[in-house]
Amino acid sequence: MTDFNWKALIIVGLVAGLAQVATGVVMYLAGIYFASWSMLVSLFVLLLSIVIGTRWYTGRYQEGEISYSQAFVVGIVISVSTGIVYAIYNIISISFFYPHFLDELLRISTERARANQQTPEAIASIRETVTANKIAVGNLIRLSIAGSLLSAFTSLTLKTKRARG
Repeated sequence: MTDFNWKALIIVGLVAGLAQVATGVVMYLAGIYFASWSMLVSLFVLLLSIVIGTRWYTGRYQEGEISYSQAFVVGIVISVSTGIVYAIYNIISISFFYPHFLDELLRISTERARANQQTPEAIASIRETVTANKIAVGNLIRLSIAGSLLSAFTSLTLKTKRARG
């Protein structure tokens, strides 16, 4: 049972990524995508994806038993796959569907920097970070790292056996 069904894991990760994309679209259309707390919504969706995906994978491919390390790997695959799907979505959506996204993000980021009394140099450097590619890579890294950390904790409760692996 220590071998992984990588195809199934990637599919679970892709489905989780699509759930993250759907969440992003809904938040954007609802006008809350740029809210300071919206990242918490994304993290919650990622957490749910890890838990549901790991449970599904355990029942379907692990005969109902999974060790901590196996659950951790499943969670990491889900997280990285989610990050990849979301990064691709970022590039496509910013390039083709949300023509004013970068302008809006730049405006909001600049307003927040001024409200936090950041230096003019810091405010000017915001322009360099507001590109579709940098947003996509940033989201890929954030979702992968945050998901890996979440997986480290969820695996404690999702494990069903003490076996090594």
